[in-house]
Amino acid sequence: MAVRPQRIHDGAVVERRLRPIYDWLDNGNNKKALQEAEKVLKKTPTLQAARALKALAMFRLGKAQEAYVVLDALSEEKPSDDTTLQAMTITYRESQQLNKVCALYEAAVKVEPTSEELYSHLFMSYVRVSDYRSQQRAAMALYKFAPKNPYYFWAVMSIVLQAKTAEDATKKGILLTLAQRMVDNFISENKMEAEQEASLYIMILELQEKWQDILKFIEGPIYTQLVPGSRAQASIPFLKKLGEWKRLNILCKELLWDNVDRWDYYLPYFDSVFELINNSDNEGDESTDNTAEKCHEFICQLVESMSSKRTLRGPYLARLELWKRLSVDGDPTSLLGSGVALCIQYLRVFANKPCAVPDLKPYLVMIPQKEREAHCRDFLTCLGFDENSEPDTQDDIQRHISCLQAWRLTSPEGTLEENLTIANTLRRHYLRCLNKGLVTATPTEFCSADQYAVLASHHYFYAAAQQQSVTPVVEALSLLELVLHHSPANFHAKLMLVSLYHILGNAVCASHAYVRLELKQVQLVSLGWLHAARLAPALAAARALRLLADTAAFHRHHGKDSVENLTYAYKYGTFEKLVELSAWSARLEACGWGASAARERALLPLLAGPPAPLHAPPPLPPHPTDNRDLAAIVSWEPPQCADADAKARSFDEDVAHLRLKDGLVSCIALCIECSEGMGEARAARREELGAGVAALEGALRRCAERYTAPPPLKATAPLPSRIYGLVQSEIPYATLYGHSLRLVWAAAGGADGVRTHAAALRDALLATRAPLTACVGRAKDAWTLRDAFEMFANYLEFIGIITFLLGVCNELITPANTKKSKKKTNQSPDQIETTELLNKLNDEVQETITFVEEIFEDWPVYEYKSTLQEELEKLGLTDYQCTVGERLKSGVQEILEDVKNILKKKAKYLKSLQ
Repeated sequence: MAVRPQRIHDGAVVERRLRPIYDWLDNGNNKKALQEAEKVLKKTPTLQAARALKALAMFRLGKAQEAYVVLDALSEEKPSDDTTLQAMTITYRESQQLNKVCALYEAAVKVEPTSEELYSHLFMSYVRVSDYRSQQRAAMALYKFAPKNPYYFWAVMSIVLQAKTAEDATKKGILLTLAQRMVDNFISENKMEAEQEASLYIMILELQEKWQDILKFIEGPIYTQLVPGSRAQASIPFLKKLGEWKRLNILCKELLWDNVDRWDYYLPYFDSVFELINNSDNEGDESTDNTAEKCHEFICQLVESMSSKRTLRGPYLARLELWKRLSVDGDPTSLLGSGVALCIQYLRVFANKPCAVPDLKPYLVMIPQKEREAHCRDFLTCLGFDENSEPDTQDDIQRHISCLQAWRLTSPEGTLEENLTIANTLRRHYLRCLNKGLVTATPTEFCSADQYAVLASHHYFYAAAQQQSVTPVVEALSLLELVLHHSPANFHAKLMLVSLYHILGNAVCASHAYVRLELKQVQLVSLGWLHAARLAPALAAARALRLLADTAAFHRHHGKDSVENLTYAYKYGTFEKLVELSAWSARLEACGWGASAARERALLPLLAGPPAPLHAPPPLPPHPTDNRDLAAIVSWEPPQCADADAKARSFDEDVAHLRLKDGLVSCIALCIECSEGMGEARAARREELGAGVAALEGALRRCAERYTAPPPLKATAPLPSRIYGLVQSEIPYATLYGHSLRLVWAAAGGADGVRTHAAALRDALLATRAPLTACVGRAKDAWTLRDAFEMFANYLEFIGIITFLLGVCNELITPANTKKSKKKTNQSPDQIETTELLNKLNDEVQETITFVEEIFEDWPVYEYKSTLQEELEKLGLTDYQCTVGERLKSGVQEILEDVKNILKKKAKYLKSLQ
C-alpha cells in the first residue's frame, strides 16, 4: 500500500496532484503510476514526493538502477517531509537496502531535530536492521523532547536486547543492571502506566535470575494496579524457581477451587505435591497436600464439587495424571485402582467428545502392554457397544467411535485378516450412516461419522503393508474420496489421501488432494515433508519446482514481514513478543526443509528446465532445525508400535541427504565459475573443485556405510529418506558424479585427464542399464512403483547434471572465435582430441537417454480395483461415482509423458553441442 501524503505547505494542491500516482500504485499498475509521476514532474520538477514515487514505480517495473539514481539524488537533498521519506522507505525496504533508510532519517532529524514523528521513524529504521545501540540512543533522544512512557521503555528494551546478544557475561550483567535501574527509577516515581511495562521489568529480573525480586514485585501494589486479577497466576513459575513448594501447593489449590478445568494449574499442583512428598520436613503439615492420599482426596473433592449438569474433564484427567506420576516409581493401584479402570471410567464419562481418546493417549502408554491388551475389549464394550453396533444418533455415533478408537489403540497388532475385517466393518458403518442421512457435514465442519472412514483407511493401510499389495490402499483412497465428497472440510481425510497417494508413487493424484488442503504461510514449512519433498522422487519435477517456488517465496517474504512485525511490537508495547519473534525468525532461517528446498530448486531446473546458469543457494545453517509437524496425521497404531526416536532419526537422514545435495550444488557452481574465469581465477576455482569432488565422494561412501536399511512404511510418518535410494542404489552414483565433475576439472586445466574421466564415465553409464532394466522388472507390481520412480528420479537427476556439465565442458574447450564462426580450424590437436572424446561421451549419454525413453514407453500398465462402487450400488447410493482407479492410471500416464518430454529436450540439447 502506498503512503498517503500529509498536508504540507500548499497541501491541497500537492495532494490533488499526487493522488492519481497513489491510486495506480495501490492498484498495482506501476506503468500508469510512472506516467502520472512524469506528468506531475513536468509541472513541478523539484517536487520531492513525486520524484520519490517515480522511483518506487520504476523499481517495481524492474528499472532498479534508474530508481537508485533518483533516490541517490533525493538523498543528497536531505528531505524531511514525511511523504517523501515514506515513499523512499518503501523502495529501500522492497530492495532490501534497510541501512539506507537509517541514513535517510539520520539526515532528516538533523534538519528537524525536535520532530517526534521523524525520530520515531528513525528508531524503527534501526529496529529493522537490529542496531540495538542506535535504537537506545534514538529512543532516549526522543524521550528528552517528548517525555512519554513508550519511548522510555523502547530504550529499556533496546538495552535488554543488547544484553541478550552480548557474548561477554560481564557486559551482559552491566547492561541488565542498567535496564533494571532505569525501570526502578520509574517505579520509585510511580510513573509506570501499562501492563507491558511491568512485563518488561519481570523479563529484566528473569534474565538476572532474581526470582525473589520478581515475586516481591508481583505481590506489590504496582503490579496489582497494572495487571489486576493475575497476581496468583503470575507467581506460579517463580514459586517453582524458588522451591516454595508449600506456598505453591496452597496457591494452586485455591486457584483450582475456582477454576476446576484449568490444566495449567493442575501441573504445578502435582509438581508441588511430589516435591513435598520427597521432603520429609513437611510431615504433619495439614495445610498442604504432601501425600498421595491427600492429593487424591483433593481431586475427589473437585469431582464432587461439579454440578451434574456440567461435567468438566480437568479433575478426571487429574486422577490419570496422579496415577501416571505414581506409577513411575511405585504401584499406584492400591490408592487409585488399575490404570485401565481409570481410563475406562474417563471414556464412559467423556466418550461423546471428539477429544476423549486423544486425552487418553498419553496415559494408555503407561499401562503395561499385557494388561492393556488383555482388557482392550473392555474399552469397546464399556458403553454397551461392540464393533457391530449400529448407533442412530450423533451422540451415540461419537461414543461408538471413541470406543472403537480406544479399542484399536489398546489391541495387539492385528494380522492381515483382522485388519481387513476391521477396515471393512468400519467402512460398512460409514456407508450405513451415509445411507440413513447421519452424515451431517457442512462446507466448513465435518461430522462424527467421518471418523469411521478415516479409521478404516488406517487399517486398510496396515493390511496393505502386511500384504505388500496396493488393493487395500485403493479401497482406503476410494473411501476417503467419498468422505471428502460429503465432508469437504475434513482435513484428516485430506492429509491421509496425500500420504496414501504418495505411498503408491502417484504425485499427480497427491497434488490434487494437496490443493484441497489450502495450506498457507508456515504450513509450507511444517508440512513440506508430506508433499513437496515427495514430488521430485515421484518424477514430478515440474510440479516440484512450482511448489518449491512457493516455499522460497514464503522464506523470502517472511524475512521482510518479520522485520515489520518487530516494529509493530514496539508500537504496541508487546515487548515479550520481540524475543519470541527473534527466536522464531532464527528458527525459520535455520530451517532444514528450507535449506533442502533451496538445493532442490537449484538442481531440478537442470533436468526439468532449459540449461541455465546455476547460482549456489545461501550457505547451509550450521545447525539445521527440524520444523516438521509429524503429528499432523493422527496415528491409531498401538503404543508398542510407536518409535520414540523416529523423528530424530528421520531428520538426521534428511540432513545427511541435504549435505550431500549441498556438496553437489557447490561443485556444479564451481564448474560454472571455472568456465567463466580465466588465468589465476580459474586455477583457484579448479583447485576448490578438486577438493569439493573428493569431499563429495567421501561423504557418499560414509553415508553408504551408515544408512543401510530404510525404516518400514508408515502412513502417518515421512516416507523413507531419499538418502537410502541414493547411497544404497545398484547404480554407483559416487563413481558417476565423481567422474562427471572431474571431467570439468580436467577440461578446465587442459586436455590432460579428459580421456581418463570420459572413458570411465562411458563405461559407468553403460553399466547402469542392467540395474535400470531390473528395476522395471520389479515395477510390474504396482506396490513397488514408488521405489521404482524414486530410483529413476535419482538417475534422471544425474542425467540432467551430466547434460549440463557437457555444456560447461563445451564452453571450456571451444575458443571464443570458434563459437562465433562455428569453424574448427583454430583448434589445436589437443582441443580436437578433447572434442572427439566429449562427443563420444555425448553420444553415450544420448544412447542412455534413448534407452530410458524406451523403458518409459514400455512401462507396465497397472489395474487399480475397488469394491466401494459395488457397495454403494447395493445401498442404492448412485449419486457418487468412484473414479480413484481411473485417476491413478491417468496420474501414472501423465508422469510418464512428462518424463519422456523432458528426455526429448535433453537429447535435443546434447545434439546441439556436437
